[in-house]
Amino acid sequence: MNSVLRATSRQSLLLTKQVSALSPCAPLSSKVYELRIYSIKPSCMVKYIKLTKENFESRLAHSKPTGFWTTEIGGINEAVHIWEYDSLAHRASVRAGLAADSAWWDNYLSEAIRYFDRQHNQLVTAEELDAVPVQEGGVYQLCALNVDSAGGLKQLKDVTALQQGILEEGQMGKLIALLRTQIGDTNIAYQLWNYKHADDILKCKEALDDHKSITANQNIVPKPVSSRLLIPLPTVSPLM
Repeated sequence: MNSVLRATSRQSLLLTKQVSALSPCAPLSSKVYELRIYSIKPSCMVKYIKLTKENFESRLAHSKPTGFWTTEIGGINEAVHIWEYDSLAHRASVRAGLAADSAWWDNYLSEAIRYFDRQHNQLVTAEELDAVPVQEGGVYQLCALNVDSAGGLKQLKDVTALQQGILEEGQMGKLIALLRTQIGDTNIAYQLWNYKHADDILKCKEALDDHKSITANQNIVPKPVSSRLLIPLPTVSPLM
């Protein structure tokens, strides 16, 4: 069974390198980010967290995540992580390196792959990024919003700026990133927020809903798709 899993995993990783070689393209002018959301089998979540805390060094040797979290509310038994790359070519190089790294397989993936129920990834770019938490020990919120209407991205930026002002005034938190999907779910953007306390999420939402510019024109608010309360994973996530 181990040999089958190992072959399948390495074939998947090597495919990225092969596609890149067959279809060369100019590097993107700015960094790209891969948003990954893993659903973990309920009976395996504790094992997955322990394994990742203890044996993830071989993955981190190839590239560093922007953040790595587990979902507390908005999804159950999930791991959410964001990885930064200079370009898609850089990502292909990292994936090829992982495919050739026996320590990555032996120490981590051969066991972790048994815990996965479903995996989902998207390529996003950063409209805004400030990867410094408001304080260590806070919580995070990942909000997905629909921006398919004309001017949707501008509306999102306007509302995001309004939320930032509310958080700064109340000293509750800050925006970490505003991300736009390039490959994956279409017309979706993500806000990644950092709060000092989980209850600050509700305080900010109430203040935003009651703000005069919102009550006067509900059409300026992009349609929410989903929201997750995230807890950073110690020893793995740079954002704590």
